Amino acid sequence: MDVKMIPGRKTDRQGTASVEFALVLPLLLALLFGIIEFGFLFKDQLSIQQAAREGARTAAVGRTVSEVGSRITTTASTLTTASLTYDIMYRTYSAGAWSGWTTLGDLADGSQNDAPVGAQIRVRTNYVHPFATGSLFARLIGRPGATSMTLHAEMVMRRE
Repeated sequence: MDVKMIPGRKTDRQGTASVEFALVLPLLLALLFGIIEFGFLFKDQLSIQQAAREGARTAAVGRTVSEVGSRITTTASTLTTASLTYDIMYRTYSAGAWSGWTTLGDLADGSQNDAPVGAQIRVRTNYVHPFATGSLFARLIGRPGATSMTLHAEMVMRRE
């Protein structure tokens, strides 16, 4: 079907593309920034998982608490140290049951940690991840107004 030109009237549709782009742009930007933010979250989660693993391994071979803490913070060097917290605990198995978790300490001579051989050592790390996209991503995940999200990781190993 041919469109007949009315004298003095244009059938130009140049403005349509601009209007469609203006309608779709916010959705595309939200998607783009969501992907970027998710990438940062994933990187930080992997970092704290690796830090917990390294800390548990260091404690499992008998290193002191300060050496374990140093290993955790060194492994998570890409993160803001002030936003990273951790705890190191152990428990023992006796008479068919596990004891409660006890904070790991050092022996009196300071040569190694006080977890007995065969105990389970648990390292838990927490990191407050600041949103790079501000409150935009917070709205996308249903937490309007939030500027950060706390990430958690835990690793348990047997004391050698």
